[in-house]
Amino acid sequence: MIPGIDISVWQDDNSTPQMMNFNKAKAAGARFVFIKTSERMAADPDFMMNWQNAKAAGLPRGGYHFLRWDISGLYQARVFCALLKEDPGELPPVADFEAPVKDGKYPSNALLWQFLEEVESTLGRKPMIYTSPGFWSSYGKIKNSTQYDAKWSYFPLWIAHYTKAEKPTVPPPWSDWTFWQYTASGDGLAYGAESKGLDMNWFNGGDLLFKAFLMDYLPDSEYTEPCSEQGEGSTPPAFDYIQAQINLLGARVRQIEQFLGSFKTGT
Repeated sequence: MIPGIDISVWQDDNSTPQMMNFNKAKAAGARFVFIKTSERMAADPDFMMNWQNAKAAGLPRGGYHFLRWDISGLYQARVFCALLKEDPGELPPVADFEAPVKDGKYPSNALLWQFLEEVESTLGRKPMIYTSPGFWSSYGKIKNSTQYDAKWSYFPLWIAHYTKAEKPTVPPPWSDWTFWQYTASGDGLAYGAESKGLDMNWFNGGDLLFKAFLMDYLPDSEYTEPCSEQGEGSTPPAFDYIQAQINLLGARVRQIEQFLGSFKTGT
């Protein structure tokens, strides 16, 4: 698996001149970073600084929006997309679906669908859903139902599950996870943050699968085929890369089959 981090303004003490140090994060082992872009109708105060500095450090970036219930998902998506339109990053744009419901009321999660549709239409990239098993169990279901709508499996899953188990709980309708936020207690100072705690993540795959995944979000001109010294009996890097692409395509085909099969069974 490939290690990475996610950050927001909370990793920076704005009363000091110090900023999030992405070179230090990279040196500590981070291979990617998700950066808070916006919440409701406003940008994260440190977004532009973090976005530019992470790129300068050579870390693949994904932007996320903290989705709130009290404003149309369409309007929130427009703010998010406006911030990412010129430089959408190298990882999927993300809908962070974890905000507590106001006054205990459960609005329809249609605002999540509104957000995702608008992001994909505007940025031309399939977005990803960030959530936890517990939150999704409460608010991912069809309203006033015990059922999960199979349409959500179209989007990759970034699951937040802090557990000692070797893998996270994957809620329906997904069958697997793409990213896993496994703790909020990473060593922030070691990774260049000013906060002591830091969210830590895994990508579900190795180097070649990660490169294949990035190809979906990188223009061809920005991609360099992986290369390494070949030892006796080793397979050429190009062959390994093609195999990783085949594996990724196979996973997508299974995801589509599961999605379409749900309609046949009436789930």
